[in-house]
Amino acid sequence: MTGKVFLVGAGPGDPGMITMRAYEVLSQADAVLYDGLVNPEILKFTPANCLLQCVGKRGHGGAWQQSQINDRMVEVARTHNRVVRLKGGDTSIFARTSEELDRLTSEGIQVEVVPGITVALAVAATTGIPITHRDWSSSVALVTGQSQPSDGYSDSEESIDWEALARFPGTLVLYMGLSTAANWSQQLIEAGKPGSTPVALIHRCSWPDQQTVLCDLASLNETLSSHPKLLAPVVTIVGDVVRAANAAGGFTSRPLFGRTFVLTGPSQQSLQLQAMFREQGAQCILAAAIEIVPPADWRSLDQAIGILDHTDWLVFSSKYGVRYFFERLNDLGLDARALRASQVAAVGASTAKVLREYGIRCDLFPEQDAGADVLLEQLGPRSVGKRVTLVRTPEGNTRLSDSLVPKAAEVRQADAYRQAPVEDWSGTIREAIERTDGCTLVVTSSNGARRACELLGAARVQTAWLSISESVTEVLREFGCLQIATCESANYASLVAKAIAMGCPRT
Repeated sequence: MTGKVFLVGAGPGDPGMITMRAYEVLSQADAVLYDGLVNPEILKFTPANCLLQCVGKRGHGGAWQQSQINDRMVEVARTHNRVVRLKGGDTSIFARTSEELDRLTSEGIQVEVVPGITVALAVAATTGIPITHRDWSSSVALVTGQSQPSDGYSDSEESIDWEALARFPGTLVLYMGLSTAANWSQQLIEAGKPGSTPVALIHRCSWPDQQTVLCDLASLNETLSSHPKLLAPVVTIVGDVVRAANAAGGFTSRPLFGRTFVLTGPSQQSLQLQAMFREQGAQCILAAAIEIVPPADWRSLDQAIGILDHTDWLVFSSKYGVRYFFERLNDLGLDARALRASQVAAVGASTAKVLREYGIRCDLFPEQDAGADVLLEQLGPRSVGKRVTLVRTPEGNTRLSDSLVPKAAEVRQADAYRQAPVEDWSGTIREAIERTDGCTLVVTSSNGARRACELLGAARVQTAWLSISESVTEVLREFGCLQIATCESANYASLVAKAIAMGCPRT
């Protein structure tokens, strides 16, 4: 059987700027052949067993010729059911989609085209520069800054009419024009375009390291010489609309734009935190220092479940404990009714929220995620003479149990999950951390902080840290870390607020 191929536009870069249809297709893909400029974060929308292969070009001398890409699409479609050809931007703008479409249909392969947001339409959202304006421009021309080759290697097949573009009354948006800017800017001026025409150069539109450089047409070449780090991909806006730029309407107005955070918490946890940081414009690197896994054996938890009818207080120290507890309860053929004789306490509001998902309303929990100390203040007097079971991890601190033992009639510890340290950060993660100047490592547990310090080695001392609580900060200090910012409350919202308040350096 031959599979179906989806030609999908990935948008300008920000994962939040792909279409719903693109997300649906990626989430069900068996194989993805993607351009080199596609944001790797978008590839995370694919299933775990999906084949991922980069078929990107690099200018006219890229690793893949267009004919090779066409052959590879056909080859993969013969062995996979749902194949995605993922392109930067939109499928119809300088993407050579028609060539791929022709080849696939000639082979009898079913095709669906999924459009994306092209960078010309994204600049208004990311820079505050409108490409049309009622006073200055009622039309737009999308132009390639270099002639199009036939196969990725050969000489160009067409010439660009710069004289006609110089007369064009609206906005010019030039793609792929960085390396030829000296040539086309001069040609526009010689053809009558005023040298005073405003120009905006936007590097990596919608990415966390987006950069915008403003100049006029006459000084474009000089401006590029003074900005040697302004590298492709760059889109260039030429026209009076550049004067209407409003930074308040762009991505750069978000408080954490241009800042990078390394999230060291477990993978399940970091996805939620990543979304919160991204909402404020930050770039996130997922680098779990520990992972949450089932306990080595279930005996202590099974014993605790077996005596629930004789348990006065059932205390959950984390949302992971809640999930593993109820999964085990289900495995044993039980449900929430097994808790009928027990009162339930949680370490904070987040854990209490997860309990509600299982139909349990907490009898006691701090309104804020303030940690075990606040829970102890509330639970201590109520535990006197009572039988208490703590649902926890054996790697957790024992502060709560140690404090309850003198008061309660019995304190039982039920190990519901483990915090397993990762052996090492992959080369990709380590390279990303080392490559990113000024990144801040975020730690959300004492064990995660300990393992992150071990993985970093001596570099931990000069690394900037963002800690979720004072107990986590204590661990960082034990390892000699110097640059530590600590949250006022032990929750994700406080982490993001602290990151904004501390003014983390831009990358």
